Amino acid sequence: MSVVVLVTPSLTYVLFGSLREGVSVTDKASQLPGYLSDTFLPLDFGYAPRFHEPRGRLLLDTMPVDIALLLGSLVCGVAIGLAAGLVGGARRRSAADRALAVGSAIGMSMPVYWFSSIVLVLFAPQSGYLLRIPFLSWYGGYVPFADSPLRWLQSLWVPWLVLAAPLAAMVYRMTRASLAEVVSEDFIRTARAKGVRERVVVRRHALRAALSPVIGLVSVNVALLVTNVIVIERAFNLPGFFRVASIGQFNGLDDKEPHISLADVQALIVEASLLIALTMFLADVLRAKLDPQARM
Repeated sequence: MSVVVLVTPSLTYVLFGSLREGVSVTDKASQLPGYLSDTFLPLDFGYAPRFHEPRGRLLLDTMPVDIALLLGSLVCGVAIGLAAGLVGGARRRSAADRALAVGSAIGMSMPVYWFSSIVLVLFAPQSGYLLRIPFLSWYGGYVPFADSPLRWLQSLWVPWLVLAAPLAAMVYRMTRASLAEVVSEDFIRTARAKGVRERVVVRRHALRAALSPVIGLVSVNVALLVTNVIVIERAFNLPGFFRVASIGQFNGLDDKEPHISLADVQALIVEASLLIALTMFLADVLRAKLDPQARM
């Protein structure tokens, strides 16, 4: 994990820096040790004049929003996908299975920014054209957890579900396919022969054996989830670092010409690589615990 977090920002610094400054990659690479010791390790990405504070401090202050979005959407996506996969795996070719298959196709093909726009335009509690749902998340309605846990939950539960939709669709399909392979194993037939109820067989035995490929699927899709977090923060006006940094890109004299500084890019890359590496590491640890063969 530490290698990923270190290598990705280093490559970004060398390649982007050589292109922006018009120097060779070799010359920029020679400056890498100084960048790692003076900028990367202390998170000193310079001063952000628009926000009147250092970028490192801004990163630490806004990162909890990004972490909450990522972890919440992961939990929702995996939970919904597993529940749907259990239903589809236990009732293959039934009406419920076909309905879930159609829903998973919609979830994987529907862009998250379109989904969030539809929700905000039609159902937002303050501006919904079709129906105003009171406890729905709305644009700019974020409240920190320390101020009001209930309002914090209200501001994030819809972004969680929007982010979780593609992941839940993929988890559903993987769970359903994995269960179809596992139910023919000897230990499943043995459990059934002992008189264990079918629901217990599926949930306690078959699902546990089918979780390893599901966790692997989640692990390789974390990068896509982080990309969607950037979109959702803009759609719901959430004060995460991805949205804040994108606003800070506009620092021209008339605020009309975008100017993306290398410091902004570096701070974004550092946080994204940290979130992706940490989530993938936790997924690999969990997979190794469930499947001893994955440790080899």
